[in-house]
Amino acid sequence: MNAGPGRFTFIISMLFATLLMGATDYSYSLHLSKSSLYLKEPLTVTFDVNQTDSSKVMFFDFNIDAGDDFFVNRLDREVDEAYHARKERYRYLVYPLKSGTVRMRFKLLVRRGNDELLTTAFTGGRYNFKAVETDDRYEPVAPKIVEVKPLPVRASLVGRFRVERTVAKSGVESYEPLYVDVKVSGTGYAPDLDKIAWMPPIKGVKLFVDRPKKSLHYTQDGIFVEAVYRYALISQSDFKIAGVSLQAFDTAQKKGYKIELEPVKVSVTSVETSLLLDKKSAPEPVESPIESIKRFFIMFLIFAAGWTSAVLATRLRAVFSDPSGADEWKKRVKSCKDARELMKLLVMRDADGYKEQIERLERAVYAKEGVNLKRIKKEVLNES
Repeated sequence: MNAGPGRFTFIISMLFATLLMGATDYSYSLHLSKSSLYLKEPLTVTFDVNQTDSSKVMFFDFNIDAGDDFFVNRLDREVDEAYHARKERYRYLVYPLKSGTVRMRFKLLVRRGNDELLTTAFTGGRYNFKAVETDDRYEPVAPKIVEVKPLPVRASLVGRFRVERTVAKSGVESYEPLYVDVKVSGTGYAPDLDKIAWMPPIKGVKLFVDRPKKSLHYTQDGIFVEAVYRYALISQSDFKIAGVSLQAFDTAQKKGYKIELEPVKVSVTSVETSLLLDKKSAPEPVESPIESIKRFFIMFLIFAAGWTSAVLATRLRAVFSDPSGADEWKKRVKSCKDARELMKLLVMRDADGYKEQIERLERAVYAKEGVNLKRIKKEVLNES
């Protein structure tokens, strides 16, 4: 049989329709705050997806494929869980890490199911849980092209930062540590901060570096950072802390600027090493024995008071509990008209405690087995 051009066109059309099948039950929109920007300049990506087929239960998950070209952080995700009309909004903060024409790719996972599958999945107890059976597939989302311009200056930092260096004092004794703090605050591409030598090595000086303390807040304007880099320096002779000069670029104002830290001279006073030693081999205890015993009894009384309060509260709650709750539960159980309604009620109440009754009701609902509803209600209510 000779396959004409009409059949070939039909096959291509069917393949293309299969690829775009998601458009029949959901719609989406994708927006970039800017499509032309400098290297390491922030932009925001907003993605909205709406369920359009009210006969299904649908879930979504949207991500940006960062690769080596972008730094990506999800700012927030808003979900409207309207029944069979789910809506979701995603917002991302993105920094381009490569200049030139860069293609930004996306991943959209769509999970499709129905009410029957979800009800079956959640009627199992802890030991017979059934996974939600959904049809999961990654749907095509058209990529976006971003034009990334190289920085006009050779910059160590990109953004707007303020840097301060605090030296504890200008003079110390030999073997006494001198503490130096470098505080950085501002908005920009924060990962570059850890690449900078805020305290260059000093010949003849022992340098101890503490773990940086950083607070990062991701916003649509960029990464706001507050960081403290702490150092301790020990020397036996005078020394000088070198100055720091950094070139930075502010992408908001489109201009470069300098970060300058002035050099600091530190004088060191020599101390006889014999004066550093404790001449007493058995120094006085920090706390007297009487104070230790007093502190022990105080801690014991605090513990005893807490334990007594917990026991007393439990017993009082049992004595004064409102009996109307049991009456309300009895009324709700007896008002169930069919197996499905009773099954849902027991699942919400205690899926583990009513495991046996729930399984019998499941078989009645889904396998169409016979069930004595009155008998199950009596078992639930412990009625003979």
